[in-house]
Amino acid sequence: MKKMLLLFALAACNQPTTGWPDPKPIKPIYIPTAEDSAKTNGPFMRIHPMGRFPELIHDNLDRQPGLKIEEWLSTPVPLADFGRALKPGQEMEMVAFGGGLTAGVMNGGITRESQQTNYTNLLAHQMGIKNFAMPLFDKEHYNGTGYYVYRSSTESGYPNWDRVTNNTISLAPGSTPTMPPYQGKISNYGLFEGGIEWYVPGWGCEYCDLPTLLASRFKGNSPAELPYNFIVVEEFFDRWMAGIQRTKEIGLWNDTFNGSVLNSGTITDYAINYHLRGKKGVIFTVPRYQDLPYMNWYSMKEFGNVYITFNRNDIADGVINISKPFSLIPTAKLHTLCERFKGGAFAANLEDIEVIDYGETYHSDPQLYYNQKIRDYAAKKDLAVVDLFDLYQRIHLGGYKTDDGILIDGTAHGNFFSSDGIYPTPLGHAIIANEVIKAINQHYGAKIPLIDVAGFVKAN
Repeated sequence: MKKMLLLFALAACNQPTTGWPDPKPIKPIYIPTAEDSAKTNGPFMRIHPMGRFPELIHDNLDRQPGLKIEEWLSTPVPLADFGRALKPGQEMEMVAFGGGLTAGVMNGGITRESQQTNYTNLLAHQMGIKNFAMPLFDKEHYNGTGYYVYRSSTESGYPNWDRVTNNTISLAPGSTPTMPPYQGKISNYGLFEGGIEWYVPGWGCEYCDLPTLLASRFKGNSPAELPYNFIVVEEFFDRWMAGIQRTKEIGLWNDTFNGSVLNSGTITDYAINYHLRGKKGVIFTVPRYQDLPYMNWYSMKEFGNVYITFNRNDIADGVINISKPFSLIPTAKLHTLCERFKGGAFAANLEDIEVIDYGETYHSDPQLYYNQKIRDYAAKKDLAVVDLFDLYQRIHLGGYKTDDGILIDGTAHGNFFSSDGIYPTPLGHAIIANEVIKAINQHYGAKIPLIDVAGFVKAN
């Protein structure tokens, strides 16, 4: 009887009353935009190397396209002779693979204008190729992923950025966000932090969130469906830049710095061989990261005395020998320390991930470990070599001039590199396009006209 009374009491307590809470409203679908990325929590923030540090990113800006690149691209060029790069009677059908350089990354983002001024698009123009199709953002969303620009001035002289967020794309919501698919033919499959392996059937990358997102725009397009007969392979630079961010792995086996090259002594990359299949084309060497403004924003040469310890393997037993080559990975912490010690002595204890010491500098030198293997591979496969290593080094050393006399400045606020300190400006892309043309002309006995760089600058 007592049990029955208890049940009745519980039932009475659980009857609905007017005091019950209202139902929770359904959460609206959220569609992220490039502006969210600029605020350091969106999908594209990693394209800019400092995008994850909100203290270094300040105002939102509206910007319109400023170049007359479409007019320049519409100007006629002399008829190109492709030499032995093509068989008699063949029409040039070019396809490009690579990382951020080939994708059109500029100022830490990808825009319609940066795609149009990409070296592959300029190269296709000089070759007179009418069927080379860049996957351009539409005219309404011309700022694509959004991008970053240097602030006009800072007291310390160290870089800060504003963000451009108008007329950017939105992502389709879902458990895995996607970009609006590109409709039409694609000839350029460049992919930031990606590469040629993304277009091998069955290949996947479980933890590659950003390139997976970017690749979603190419859904429904396959380079295997194109009848291409000339291939551009700019494959290794983004790998190298990703590798230096994992400093604990430098000198150990990893896919970035070792992989097939150090194991076999040659490039045995299945993905390159899969797409190459006896075709003619070009392949790029890897430049030193020390030649980039990104690695020189916070130069220790500005300080009278430098004493740096670092937590090697999470133990504070590493001391930098400043008489030997070393590098510091740019971070907000490094920015703050440099501002604090500017004009005096620099002293700090850093984490292992922030320091590339002398030994790691040696093991992450592409000239020692990759570039000759790339040249050997090119000779075996009859590919022209674009020596990006030599070009970037000459620009970094200063005094580099184009064939028509334009002085090139490779420093942070110079005319070759954009504000991300890694990828080139439109002028930089024009110079790289000319290096590709020179390599093709020399290797295949072709006669492709060079870009008039001075005219390019004047027109844009």
